[in-house]
Amino acid sequence: QFPEAQSYSMSAERPGEFDVTFKVYPGGHCSGYLDSVQVGETIEVFKRGRALQRRPGKHVGIIAYGVGIAEAFPVAKAELEKKDAEHVKLLWASKTMGDTFWHEQFSAACQRYPGRFSIATILSSEQQEGFLHGRINGQTLSDVFDASWRTAHGEENEADRDRVRFLVVGTKKMMDDTEMMLRQLGYHWMRHSLLRAF
Repeated sequence: QFPEAQSYSMSAERPGEFDVTFKVYPGGHCSGYLDSVQVGETIEVFKRGRALQRRPGKHVGIIAYGVGIAEAFPVAKAELEKKDAEHVKLLWASKTMGDTFWHEQFSAACQRYPGRFSIATILSSEQQEGFLHGRINGQTLSDVFDASWRTAHGEENEADRDRVRFLVVGTKKMMDDTEMMLRQLGYHWMRHSLLRAF
């Protein structure tokens, strides 16, 4: 029995092939099916949705919830290849340290782009030294992004606020809630989204 269609994002792309990163959930229909696919077997995939247009920014903030990092980190790397993105900051919300991965890749990106790339991780279910704790809220977003870039009202880079861009990757509710928090910080989605459907 095949599961119904699900949306997944590529985590890497090369000529003629691509990677999809997913988390296997116990009893999960789609993730369980993908986990059962053996090397050499094929599955059907197709492109879905409208094309998105990039809206360049000087400061790029990417917020990833859980396995949304599999979509968010490739976008962060692509932004770092663009000269107009002076700083890319990734905020990853996860439950526990055990749910995180790609530590070597994040470290390599920090070394390859010193001063241009940084990552903050917030854990909701445990406290770990060097990590934020709790759930993402408006204060978290202000502390991670505005404080880092000094773009809050009255700070030295306030004039750069028009060139701040955000991308949020997660469930629809998580994305809607985060967009509302950003709006309360003065970042209205229509003006500050990194990717927009036109």
